[in-house]
Amino acid sequence: MEFETKSRFSGFSDAIDMEKLEKETQRLFYLGLLFSISLWAASASFFMYHKTDVKVAKPPTMELVIRRPRMTKAFEFKKKRTAQREYKKKEVEQRKPTAEIKTKDISTSDLMGNVASFDYKMDLNTNVDQEFSAPQVNIEMTTAREPDKQISMKEEMISLDDLDTGQYKAMVIQDPNNKQSIKGFVYIATAWGSQLKPPDALKRSVINLVEAVNRYTNINAKTDSHLFLDSRKIFETPFVYVTTDLAFELTEIERKNLGEYLRKGGFAVVDNGTPQFEFGQAEAALKQMLRDSLGNDAKFTPIPNDHPLYHCFFDFDGPPQGSEMANSSTATVNDQGRQALTTVYTKQVLYLEGIWIDNRLVAVYSDKGYGNNWKDLSDNEPQLKMGVNMVVFALTQAGGIAQQKMDVFSSVQ
Repeated sequence: MEFETKSRFSGFSDAIDMEKLEKETQRLFYLGLLFSISLWAASASFFMYHKTDVKVAKPPTMELVIRRPRMTKAFEFKKKRTAQREYKKKEVEQRKPTAEIKTKDISTSDLMGNVASFDYKMDLNTNVDQEFSAPQVNIEMTTAREPDKQISMKEEMISLDDLDTGQYKAMVIQDPNNKQSIKGFVYIATAWGSQLKPPDALKRSVINLVEAVNRYTNINAKTDSHLFLDSRKIFETPFVYVTTDLAFELTEIERKNLGEYLRKGGFAVVDNGTPQFEFGQAEAALKQMLRDSLGNDAKFTPIPNDHPLYHCFFDFDGPPQGSEMANSSTATVNDQGRQALTTVYTKQVLYLEGIWIDNRLVAVYSDKGYGNNWKDLSDNEPQLKMGVNMVVFALTQAGGIAQQKMDVFSSVQ
């Protein structure tokens, strides 16, 4: 019975020796693994130690070949010399009239003699035993002005606005009975030199001064272009504003020009740009400029409070306070050598210094720094009114450039 069961469920696989098969399979597996590792190692070693030269295609290049020009024609200059031009005076003949005009032929040699006319001819022979002499008539012609020299503005109705053509920098007319009744025009500019330059912070000072002159007076004020001290245009300008905050020197021509300008009727307002510094470099340079330009003839004295400078338009008891007062702080100097506007000096300057030549005020030196106040947008009304007085005084003072022009163009009535 047992034999029948085994034979019934037996097969071909029962004849396989599983232990032997497992051992042979493991041996073949390890041999294959060893062969694959050896093959991988050999391949890796080959690519690692074998050097291969990779040839890279050279990129295309373009060569610029500059060839020497070839001359097809003989060399010759493009510009040819021409003969020198001869200038000859052209003779112009006077044009002759196209028709002849005939007039009466009247002879006055004899008072009762022959008289000839177009239509008739009479012979008047009269013997008169009396001598006649031709009467002499003296005609005296008078004129209100000298030719080509003076113009009567009242008679010829020439207004000051008509003279504002750019040729003249200022002309004004002021009522002697009312000092604030003044009209005309003026161009105001800041003076420049080879080393003299106004501070950048004060470039708007003159603009605000011009606006103040237009606001408070009937003078049409305008901002003029840069005015250089070595230019002859300075002699047409009755008012010059000079300011700086650095040390400088004038050239020989600038010193001579400025001195001649002040002696011939010019007027300058010299304003210290850094009044907070006592004995600063700007103060020393500006005063030295005036001394070098005017020499020993100039007198430096304070301007009294009753001088017309303080009463020509607005009335002042003295110069108003400027920017010389400052809060206590530390003074610094930047890279350009400019002094900062901070200092511990707080002493107020009580007067303006005048420069006089032959009893005429030719310049005002100010240690009050009005330009620093003029550039502000508020709290500067007294300083601007003082600037208006300076402009009006320069335009109305006797011997000034503006009055010299008015003496030529307006006759005394």
